[in-house]
Amino acid sequence: MSRLLPLSLLLLGLAPGCGEPSAELIMGEPEGPPEGLYASLPQGLVTCNERQDTGYKSGNAFSITVVTCDSKPCELDTANAYAVMQQAAQADGVNLVVVSGFRTQSEQQYLYGCYVNCNCNNCNLAAQPGYSNHQSGHALDLNTSSPGVLNWLNRHGGSFGFSRTVPSEDWHWEWWGGGPGGGPCGLTPQGCTTAEADNCSVFGCSCMDHACSGGFCPGTGCTADKTAACANKGCACVDGKCSGGSCDGPGCTQKELNDCTAQGCGCVDHACQGGACEGTGCTRAQLADCTDAGLACTLGACQPPPELPPEDAGQTATPDPGTGAPSPSPDAGLPSENAAETVTGTFGCNSLPAAVPALLALLALPLLRRSRAR
Repeated sequence: MSRLLPLSLLLLGLAPGCGEPSAELIMGEPEGPPEGLYASLPQGLVTCNERQDTGYKSGNAFSITVVTCDSKPCELDTANAYAVMQQAAQADGVNLVVVSGFRTQSEQQYLYGCYVNCNCNNCNLAAQPGYSNHQSGHALDLNTSSPGVLNWLNRHGGSFGFSRTVPSEDWHWEWWGGGPGGGPCGLTPQGCTTAEADNCSVFGCSCMDHACSGGFCPGTGCTADKTAACANKGCACVDGKCSGGSCDGPGCTQKELNDCTAQGCGCVDHACQGGACEGTGCTRAQLADCTDAGLACTLGACQPPPELPPEDAGQTATPDPGTGAPSPSPDAGLPSENAAETVTGTFGCNSLPAAVPALLALLALPLLRRSRAR
């Protein structure tokens, strides 16, 4: 009979209208424990001394990070979610305590043996080793026999990402994500848990104060402290680094750059500028560099000076007011730069310099005069 009772509870949980039980039914604690047992458990809160262990999900082993919840081992992200929920319950005068958290393979083998052989742990139902959500780190058994705990969890547990997955086990609660985020353990320098940071990185974003920011996400990707530190340097802050203003870089996240480019503009210090938008599209540092070089700056680049026309380009002869004939150029009568330029002379000297025929004419003039005198 002792083995028929847990089996009947299992069948009741599978019956239509009784809810959908977890695919990995587990129960490591005695069924219906005395009130005094749970009430006497200390509320030790969460301590963040991390260690690595081997978790299991669907029979497959993986590395898992474990911390401590009320003196019980808990997976790190589940512990963070639990710590936030525990604090909220405490503010309502309800003390949550973890009775059973993460389990090793050997612990699950022991509990499963108790169930199969019915020689320990009150023959309570337990999943096969490697298939318990306690081993995957998602399940916590809580002190629901303590006054007010179960009612509080039923009303508020879902707000923190926790849900009952085994209808016959009111103490068994699982966390698979969700809730407000936060928690004391495994926080990055930007104030995010490792799970939050990993989730944001999938989208090409940073994680700041438990929210995706910067990169391809809205926001600068900087904490308030880092933003203030960059502002003291005369710069904006992008993805945790000083950029724009008086610093190198445009001062814009990738999302801001993409959004501004779609408008035909550049992006400077988190704002669309230049191109089809107002402004030069240059940071203060870029403007200063271009000005020092005597150049203008547009869309983050120094522009070359415009090409000037040649000095004599476009000069045309102006008509003489009296005759209407073109006035001679100011350079008229001056020798050509190419003194060896040849012309076709009246003497048929096609290859002689232009001044030579005139010189020959002058030399021949006395001879002509003498021949006339005779």
